[in-house]
Amino acid sequence: MRLRRKIVTVIVSVACGLALAACGQQVVAKVKAGDSVKTALTGVFNSSTTRLDITAQDLPGIASLADGSFSIVITTSRNPGTSASTQDESAELSIYHGSTDLMDLSTVGGSDYLRADLADILVLAGPTEYAAISGDLNTLAARPGFGYLHNLLLGQWLGISTSTLVSAAQQLAASLPSAAASIANVQKLTQNLQKLSQLRVTVSSSFSQAVRTWLSIHQDSADEYSVTLPVRSFANALVSELAKPVEALLNEPSISSADIAKGLNDIPADLSLNANLWVTNGSVTKIQAFIPRTTSGYLLIGVSHPSAPVAAPTGASMLTAGDITALYGLVPTGALKTLGTAGVGSVNL
Repeated sequence: MRLRRKIVTVIVSVACGLALAACGQQVVAKVKAGDSVKTALTGVFNSSTTRLDITAQDLPGIASLADGSFSIVITTSRNPGTSASTQDESAELSIYHGSTDLMDLSTVGGSDYLRADLADILVLAGPTEYAAISGDLNTLAARPGFGYLHNLLLGQWLGISTSTLVSAAQQLAASLPSAAASIANVQKLTQNLQKLSQLRVTVSSSFSQAVRTWLSIHQDSADEYSVTLPVRSFANALVSELAKPVEALLNEPSISSADIAKGLNDIPADLSLNANLWVTNGSVTKIQAFIPRTTSGYLLIGVSHPSAPVAAPTGASMLTAGDITALYGLVPTGALKTLGTAGVGSVNL
């Protein structure tokens, strides 16, 4: 009898040990899977060049017009190992209708660029819109200082630098009182953007930490995961990490803790971001982000990392300060002074 009890005890012990070992392996596997997903997600933002291809499905209300027909492509790049400066940050945004590239906006090296396919854009508004608007633009393009409108009609790139905008504002200062404020605002905006770019490492680190803390992950298959992120908790963690660094770097008073708390408490406690994502070779390749408060709406985001960074478009026609001031020539001087007095044209930053 004693021998039988000992044998049963040994068998039970071994069985329990094996069961615990199996559970432990599952826990370790889930932890490793969670870490790999979080690392892959933060890698999306840390890569030197990232391209996001975004389409939508089952959007609510009038937004459903964009379902499957429109897509947005966002590409961002930075020069690794360089000083934190807007000169080292580049980005491009493109809007497609089907396979037609309707519009491109890019910012590279302190200059902004625009290209638009007016013919296809205006066809969406109606069959006669392009003829009417292109006629007006052609007439205007024939005037001195407006030749660049021909480039716009032909779908060619136009560009303008921040220094050109400041120069134009200086030339307009005499006739437009608010231009002086505009100069200061443009310069202040540039300085703040440069300062904010210095926060890149802090923002990336804080974002990664908040994601790691609050993201819930479930592995559905070898490379597919479902994730959930409670919005209020995530936002609270991120804001708490960034409030003091932002205040210190910009040397400006931050929003009070009470106002921050109120804003965060306005986020519904049950609001969560839910998504499916695919990870291949340690990199996120696709994200299906569900729209909160809808039954089935979602954004499908393809993620890739091109080898070539965003670059200034070749052959772009750069606008001059005279091109900008010529626009104000269309408005009577009295109206300019009225606009200046009203503060129109100035930006409060």
